[in-house]
Amino acid sequence: MGVFNDAKKKPAVRAGYGTRKKAQNTVRRLHSVTRSKARQVAQTMYYRAKYHKYQTPGMRNAMKVYEDYLKTSKK
Repeated sequence: MGVFNDAKKKPAVRAGYGTRKKAQNTVRRLHSVTRSKARQVAQTMYYRAKYHKYQTPGMRNAMKVYEDYLKTSKK
């Protein structure tokens, strides 16, 4: 390993926003991280789907999943 090479880190939570199923799997995985990290991931995925240039019906369904999660996980 070189001096300036960083080891590749795996993402803390594998997240997706393309379909309802991916969103549900992501929400299930959010239980393994802290509450604040989980909210950050859910919000990020929600807004990625919301402002995607080529939004699909699957993304709209995923937005509903994330929206429900964010409403139920308020402080």
